[in-house]
Amino acid sequence: MSQVWKRRERKGIFYRKSLILFLITASLPGLIVGASVYGFAVGQMEEHLGKLHQRQIMQRTRNIDDQLQYLELGLAHWAFDHQFGPGLRQLDFVYYFQQTWDIGKTLVVLQGSHPLIKDAELYVERESDQPVLFRPGYYELNDEAAISSYKSRLADPRTVYWDVRNGQLMLVHKVPGDSTAPFGALLLTVKREKLLNLMRTLTPYHEGFTMLLDSEGHVLLSDSPETETNERLRDAVAAREDKTGTFVFEDDGVAYSVSYGTMQRVQTEWTFVSAAPLTEIVSPVVVTSRILINVSMLGLLAALGLSWFASNRIYSPVARLIKLFSPEKAGDEEALRLNEFQYLERRWTHITRESRQLQERLNRQLPYLRTGFLQQLLQGHLYGYSEEELRERLQRYGWHVEGHRFCMLHIQLTGYGSVSDRFSGDESLVSFTAANIMEELARERFGQFGVIPFYNLSIGLLVAMPDEPDNGGRLHALAEELTLAVNRILRMQLTVTIGKPAAMVKDVPALFAEMVRASGFRIFGDQNQLIDLVSGERQPGGEKAKYPFALEQEIVQSLRMGRYQEAGRAVRAFLEEMLSHRGTEYDVKQGMLQLLAGIRHMILEAGLESEAMTEGEDWFEQLLRMREPGKMVRWIETHVIASYARAAEARAKAQQKRMVERTIEYMHAHYMRDISLEACADLAGTTPYTLSKLFKQTTGVNFIDYLTDIRIGKAKALLRESDKKITDIAEEVGYQPGYFNRIFKKHVGVPPGKFREMA
Repeated sequence: MSQVWKRRERKGIFYRKSLILFLITASLPGLIVGASVYGFAVGQMEEHLGKLHQRQIMQRTRNIDDQLQYLELGLAHWAFDHQFGPGLRQLDFVYYFQQTWDIGKTLVVLQGSHPLIKDAELYVERESDQPVLFRPGYYELNDEAAISSYKSRLADPRTVYWDVRNGQLMLVHKVPGDSTAPFGALLLTVKREKLLNLMRTLTPYHEGFTMLLDSEGHVLLSDSPETETNERLRDAVAAREDKTGTFVFEDDGVAYSVSYGTMQRVQTEWTFVSAAPLTEIVSPVVVTSRILINVSMLGLLAALGLSWFASNRIYSPVARLIKLFSPEKAGDEEALRLNEFQYLERRWTHITRESRQLQERLNRQLPYLRTGFLQQLLQGHLYGYSEEELRERLQRYGWHVEGHRFCMLHIQLTGYGSVSDRFSGDESLVSFTAANIMEELARERFGQFGVIPFYNLSIGLLVAMPDEPDNGGRLHALAEELTLAVNRILRMQLTVTIGKPAAMVKDVPALFAEMVRASGFRIFGDQNQLIDLVSGERQPGGEKAKYPFALEQEIVQSLRMGRYQEAGRAVRAFLEEMLSHRGTEYDVKQGMLQLLAGIRHMILEAGLESEAMTEGEDWFEQLLRMREPGKMVRWIETHVIASYARAAEARAKAQQKRMVERTIEYMHAHYMRDISLEACADLAGTTPYTLSKLFKQTTGVNFIDYLTDIRIGKAKALLRESDKKITDIAEEVGYQPGYFNRIFKKHVGVPPGKFREMA
C-alpha cells in the first residue's frame, strides 16, 4: 500500500527547492574539504616521501661504505702480521709444514671474518723456486697464465688497491706491508651477489637499477644488464659538476629519480648511481589520493541520500501514517479512490475492530492463564518474585488484591477403589469432575477465586476475600456443600482442610504446604473429614495405631518359605490391624513403610538383587503417593510379593541346575566306581528323591539310565580302539563280566565280542 501512495504523491516547488538546498548544503562542505586535503596533504606527502627516499639512500650508502672500509682496514691489519714478514720468501714450506699450516689457518680466519669475502689468497714469489699460492691451502703455481696474472698485480705500483678482472672485484694488499720491495700479495675476492644485494638496497622498489662506477666511469658492479639507458645515465652522471646530488632523468618516456654520490676507497674514488622510477616512489601518494577521491565520492553519495531522506521526512508526515496503517499485503485498489485521511479513517476502524476481537479472545483464555499462575504460586515455583510483582500479576489477571486476604482449601478425594470401574481407571477425570463441582459452588459465594486441580485426586482452592469476621463461616459452608455434592455425584468421600489466611501473596506457598501436610493427619479411611487449621477443629480419631510386629514376622516368614498367598493374606491383616485403631494417614503410612523396609531387609538377606526387582523404581516413593488402604495392599501384592516370588523362583531354578550339573560331572569322572543315587545325593546336600526328580527334569532321563549310557559309551570306545580283554573292559567301566555282557547286548543289540568284530 505504501508503494501505491508513493505513486500517487505529487511533490511541489517547495519540495524541489528544499531538496536542492539540502543537496548543496550537504555536498559543498565535503567538496571543499576533499579538495583542500588533496591539494595540501598530497603535495606535502610527495615532498616528504622524496626527502625520506634520499635519506634512506644516504644511510644505505654509508652502510655499504662502512662494509668496504672494514674490508680495507682488516686486510691492511693482516698484511702487517709477522706471518707475512720478509722471512716468508726464503721459507721452505714443505719442511716447515707447521708454519705452512698456520698460514692456511690464518687465511681461513680471514676468509670467514666478513660475509662479503668469497676467497682469501696469498701469493708469494721466491728467488729460485716456483711461486707459491695459498688458497687457503698450499699450492705451487705452474700455470704460466695464472703466474702472469698474479705478477701483473704484484707489479702495480700501488701497495693496496681494488682490482676488477673477469667480473670479479678483488682487494689486493702487497706483503710485507712495511716493505719497499714486496714479494707477495694478499688478495680478497668479494662475493659479487652479496655486494649486489647491498647495492640493491639503494633502490628498494620493484623497478629501477643501481650501478657502482670506478674513478674512470667504468662499471664495477650493476644489478641490471648493460643497456642504452644505463649508458646514457652514466653520461648524464659524468656530466654533473657536483659529486653528490639528485636529479630527474627521462629516457624512453620514463622518468627516473636518480641519486648519486662518491665513496672514497684506497687510492681511488668510486661513484654509486641509484635510479628508481618516479611512479614507484610516489605510489603511496597515488594510493592515498585515490582513497581520498573514493571517500569523497562516498561522502557525496551519502550526502545525497541523506538529503533525499531528510526532505521526505520533513515534507510527508502523512506518508508515514499511511505506511504505519497499511497492511502487509499490497494491492488495496480501493485506497486509490480515497484521499489520505479517508484511508486512515477506514484503517483505524478496521484496526479497532480487530483489537476488540483479540481482547475477547484474551478474556476467554484468561481463566486458564490465571489457573496456571495460581498452580505455580501454590507449588512454590514463584519464590523469586517480590510481593509487588506477584500482586501486579494477580491484578493483570483480573483480581483486586488491595485490602484482601487469601484463604485456602485443600480437598482430598478418597474411596476411588470403589468407583474406579465407573471412570475406567482415570484419576485425572475424577479430579477434573470434582474441580468443576467446586468451581460452580465457589462462584455462588466468592467473587475472586481460583480452582487448581492437581490430578492426583486432590484439588486446591485459593480465594481472595476482604478481611471480614465471617470468612471462616463461608469456607465451612462451602466445605459442607461440596462434601454433600461429591458424595451424591461421584460416590466418593472428601477430606477438606481449611488453611490459615495469608495477608501477603508471598506467604501463600508456605501456608498451602502446611495445609497439605496437615491433610496427612486425617483418619486413614474412606469417610468424610474436616480439618480446620484456623480453629484447630478436626474429626475425632482413635488411639495411636500400634505396630503389629507379629504380623510383620509372619509376612517375612511366609515369603522365606515361599508361601506367597499366605503372605498376601498377612499383608491385608496387617493393614486391617493398623486401621482398627482409627489411626491417621500419617501413622498408617509410617507403619506400611516400616513393613516395606522389613521386606526389603529380608530380600537383601536372601541375597537377591533388589534393583533388578524394583526395575529402577523407588518403592517407598510410590507407597507414599497412595492415599487409599486398598490400593496399598494391591500394590504390595502385585509389585513387592510378586517380584520377590519371580526372583526367588529364578534363583531356585539356577541352584537346581547347578546341582544336576555337578552330579553329572561326578558321574563322568567316577563312572568306573560303584556309584549310587544315595551317594550322589549326599554329595549334593539333598535327598535321593529330590535329586532323582531334578535329574529327570533337567536331563530328560533318570539317574540309572544316564549312568548306563556313560558306561556303555566308554565300553564301545575301548572295544574299538584297544586290544584289552572284554573282562578287563567290563571291570574298567564298573561292571562284572557276566552282567556286562547282558547289559551291553541289551543296549547295543549284540554282545561285546560281536561288536568288536563289526567295529
